[in-house]
Amino acid sequence: MGIKESGLQFATDIENTIIETRTDMMQGLEDLTHRINGVANDLKAFRSEVTKELTGIKSDIRELKGLKTEFEDFRTSQTEFNNRQVEFNNRQMEWNTAAMEILMDLQRKASAA
Repeated sequence: MGIKESGLQFATDIENTIIETRTDMMQGLEDLTHRINGVANDLKAFRSEVTKELTGIKSDIRELKGLKTEFEDFRTSQTEFNNRQVEFNNRQMEWNTAAMEILMDLQRKASAA
């Protein structure tokens, strides 16, 4: 092989190496693009799951606030009931005292007669 052929072969080898390098780079970039897209899709799916969870948590919080309101209403009603029960018990004691006084008066009158 002469210098002319060796020079052409050398240039061809360099050109082939450059083409292979470009091909490898393009394949690497394509692989990297697929990986980035895969990560982006995974991130979107994760974000969607987190959004669903947050929506559920917000719903639970609203429900708990509603239960808290119901509990506070119940507590208010229970306090009112307790107050009325105390008032009833006080009136019952007054009635019992009055009834005892009437019975004692009747018994004294019956004994005096």
